[in-house]
Amino acid sequence: MKYQIKTCSFQWEGTSHTFDKVRDHEKIHLKNKTIRCKVCNALKNMVNVKNNSDEKWECQSCGNILDVNGLISSQ
Repeated sequence: MKYQIKTCSFQWEGTSHTFDKVRDHEKIHLKNKTIRCKVCNALKNMVNVKNNSDEKWECQSCGNILDVNGLISSQ
């Protein structure tokens, strides 16, 4: 099996038993995530956020409460 991450030069080739190296490397990319507000397109740099997190943030430009994907939160 082969695997290459599009956002960096990391490459892996091995079996399913050594795929943990890929998971460990992908955690680096989850720590700093830039999110755009889907309402006004403002940027927010989220630190230590996981993709499935329920963390909310307030957009400083439009004032909407948004989720980690930049979508309006239903609270």
